[in-house]
Amino acid sequence: MMDKIKIIIADDHPITIEGLKVTIEKWDDFVVINTANNGQELLSILENTPVDIALIDIRMPVLDGIETIRIIKNKYPNVRTVALSTFDDVDTISRSIEAGCDGFLLKVIESNQLRQALLSVMDGINVVDKAALEILKNKEKIEKECKFSERELQILEYICNGDSNKEIAAKLSLQVGTVKNIVSLMLSKSYCVSRAALTRFALDNHLVKTNK
Repeated sequence: MMDKIKIIIADDHPITIEGLKVTIEKWDDFVVINTANNGQELLSILENTPVDIALIDIRMPVLDGIETIRIIKNKYPNVRTVALSTFDDVDTISRSIEAGCDGFLLKVIESNQLRQALLSVMDGINVVDKAALEILKNKEKIEKECKFSERELQILEYICNGDSNKEIAAKLSLQVGTVKNIVSLMLSKSYCVSRAALTRFALDNHLVKTNK
C-alpha cells in the first residue's frame, strides 16, 4: 500500500482550516498532518515535520502566503506549495506564481477539483485555477493596451515614490479631488485594485523611475 500524501494547511480562519481538513481526510490517499494560523507557524512546523504539500492562504497575519511560499521553495524545495485565495486580481495571482507556487487555486473550488489539482501537483504538474488562468492570459493584453497620458505618468511616478494624493496635488498645483479622480482612472485602466497594485504594475512595466 502506498503512503498517504501528507498535507499541511495554513490559514488564519479556523473554519476554513476545518472545512479543508474534513474534505481532504475523506480521501483515502491523503492525510492532514498539521495546521498553522500563519506563515511563521507553518515554517516552524516544517523544520521537524516531513510534508508533501502545503496548502497556503495568501492573506495571513505575521507572515503572508506569498512570502511563505518564497521561503519554502528556497528552504524546502521538495515541498509542493499550493496557494489558496479568495482574491482573483492580477497582482495576487502574478505574485503567487512569481514566488514559486506549484498551484494557485481559488477557495470556491469544488472538492473533486481540489483533489485532482493536488494529485497533479504531486505529479509535478503546475496547476492554476481556470478563472485565474484567464486573468493571466488577459494580463499581457491589458499591459499592451493600457496607455497613460503624460499627466497620468507624472502622477504615477509620485505614487510609486510613496506620495499621498494631498502631496501630489501640492507638487502639481492641482486640487486633491482632481488627483483622486486621475488615480481612480489609472486604477480602472490598469485593472489594479489598489495603489500598491498600481505601483507594482508601473514598476513591472518600466513606466516610471523611483527615488526609492
